[in-house]
Amino acid sequence: RRLKFYNLAMPAKLRFKLVHCSSEDPEFPANELNVHSPHTVGWQSARFCEYPQELGFQFGTTVRLMQLQILSHQFKISTKLELFVGNPTEGDKPSYHKSKFKRLGYLSLDSNERSNWQARELKSVQLDAYGRFLKIVVHKCHINKLNMYSQVGLIAINVIGDDSPNNPPNELSEVLPPAAGAAPRKDISPMDDLTFDLNFDSTTARQIRELHLAKVRAVQAEDYDAAKRLKEAEERLKQVGAKLAKLELKKKAAVEAEDYDAAKAIKQEIDRLRSSTTLPGQDPGPPAAGRPPADGGWRGGGGD
Repeated sequence: RRLKFYNLAMPAKLRFKLVHCSSEDPEFPANELNVHSPHTVGWQSARFCEYPQELGFQFGTTVRLMQLQILSHQFKISTKLELFVGNPTEGDKPSYHKSKFKRLGYLSLDSNERSNWQARELKSVQLDAYGRFLKIVVHKCHINKLNMYSQVGLIAINVIGDDSPNNPPNELSEVLPPAAGAAPRKDISPMDDLTFDLNFDSTTARQIRELHLAKVRAVQAEDYDAAKRLKEAEERLKQVGAKLAKLELKKKAAVEAEDYDAAKAIKQEIDRLRSSTTLPGQDPGPPAAGRPPADGGWRGGGGD
């Protein structure tokens, strides 16, 4: 059926916080899903848990959900994920457990046997739903030789939409499964995509977003020389950021292995890379402590 649009605001990353989970592995707690970073390890259910499992998320206000991205574990894979949107009863204080939920649909996940359980599957689904809560019901796992304890795991989830919709209707909530090979929505910024924050540390991600916003403003002002400089700076920072993310992971592994000499050497390389990156309009050297982000910066990513 035809969908009605009530707000022309651009979709953006929505903040959320995990408020319910059926079970968790102590080494992979559910609150990992609140954070997007190269260090994210994600949630895993308890060993030999009962199915289905349930994850519940709360938004700060009633939001319009437009896209949901879910990154599955590479071998602790659910066979099916059911999606629900929930709203509190009118007049009641928002409560996940007292809210009324409407089923949007489900996603089927591949067993991943073809990749020999190496690649992680990223599912993106188009939505048009209004709610204060999101429920994900996680069904039984695919059986494979690596999943010895019959667990399921999600590395990260990302919700894109509008956090200030006008007059959200009660009757409009549905899931729009994307066709195979369907092009992503053109009105969603690549910097709101889940993979962006999983590839860059928070400092680099913030700087890239600031450069991108400045580039957009330069184009709007028809200052194309400035736009070109900002584009080149953005591309350089992305290259450096990818290296920094890999080094941060190596440093973390060295610390966990108590190889502090290696960790020190890696930290020095990280500091060298950071100090060598000068943003347009910024004096060489480390940025001033406590410098606030540019106005109009990004609007979230995971919970607080």
